[in-house]
Amino acid sequence: GHAGKAALAADVTNVRYDRPSIQLMTSGAYTIQEIMCLGCSSYLGWKMIHAHERTERWKEGKHILEL
Repeated sequence: GHAGKAALAADVTNVRYDRPSIQLMTSGAYTIQEIMCLGCSSYLGWKMIHAHERTERWKEGKHILEL
């Protein structure tokens, strides 16, 4: 995660997604969508839409939840 530990999840519920954006991370560039709680709008993490590095494509469609 950006601020420390995070969990990888295949599915999440009761969230809303921001517009896609490109982020540069230590493992490469990704197109992501930040996710927020649908009820209180708290930041939860992001969803990996597209991994620009071929070796990181296994992360596509997964959610990173900040702990």
